Amino acid sequence: MAVGTIFDIQRFAIHDGPGIRTNIFLKGCPLRCWWCQNPEGQSPDPQLMYFEFKCLHCHLCMDVCPLRAIEVVVKEGGDVHIIDRDKCNACGLCSDSCPSGALKMVGKVYTVEQLIEEIKRDIPLYDSSGGGVTFTGGEPLFQPQFLKEVLIACHDLGIHNAVETSGFVSSDIMKSLMKDIDLFLYDIKLMDDEESMLYVGGPSSVILSNLRLLVESGRGKDIIIRFPVIPTITDTDRNVKQIAEFLSALRDIEEIHLLPFHDVGEKYQRLGMTYKMTVHNPPTQERLREIKETFESVGLKVVFYG
Repeated sequence: MAVGTIFDIQRFAIHDGPGIRTNIFLKGCPLRCWWCQNPEGQSPDPQLMYFEFKCLHCHLCMDVCPLRAIEVVVKEGGDVHIIDRDKCNACGLCSDSCPSGALKMVGKVYTVEQLIEEIKRDIPLYDSSGGGVTFTGGEPLFQPQFLKEVLIACHDLGIHNAVETSGFVSSDIMKSLMKDIDLFLYDIKLMDDEESMLYVGGPSSVILSNLRLLVESGRGKDIIIRFPVIPTITDTDRNVKQIAEFLSALRDIEEIHLLPFHDVGEKYQRLGMTYKMTVHNPPTQERLREIKETFESVGLKVVFYG
């Protein structure tokens, strides 16, 4: 039986598919979007997060770290813990010893059976609301065998599933999983390959090709497009119009969700990761209305989130 790495399980979700849902966040993603809202989902491996505002400065973490990967720097206003990410092997000893939760490991290995037991706890909510489970990340299709076995187990239990995906996978993986997925929440960010390579880390042609594959396989009605509205990057007139034209030519796709950017720079600091975004403000309401009108002009239902 396959095992998978999960970095979060959120219950009572209402924005990621019909009804009340359980959101399962799978770790690992082949892309590196500059604005990624879940940077802890990028690496497939467990990672250490440091929440400085929770720190009691007890130094227990330093005492237990076998690799001496944590040191304290004295600054005005108090001590600051510095984690040497090159030394840290994410063993979790420091987070286990931290009394305040300032250090937290993100990423836990589950068997299919263990994850299904977590999902089954919420079956009464699914039955009463027409809900189910949504797999997100990271990129859920980055762990294809584990995801497939969990999807099959959900079907055996009569549980509706949805998968939020970037579509940046091989066509073979998409073909192997698409019959097991009830609803696709499919991200489209940029149409231009060069811009996609710069801001996303992979060519848009792969993403668009897999979307065509799904539509041509008769799955268009089971797809909701998601468009992250990132000021100066994805929200340009040219990109929005190109996406609208592309979607208007695809059969049966009826709905698009607009996901306005919000700044998550602090998350990157907690993980010791570089945050590339230089824009930190969300899109204006006026710009969101303009984008909404562009998509509505080609017959799409537009839903706002955030």
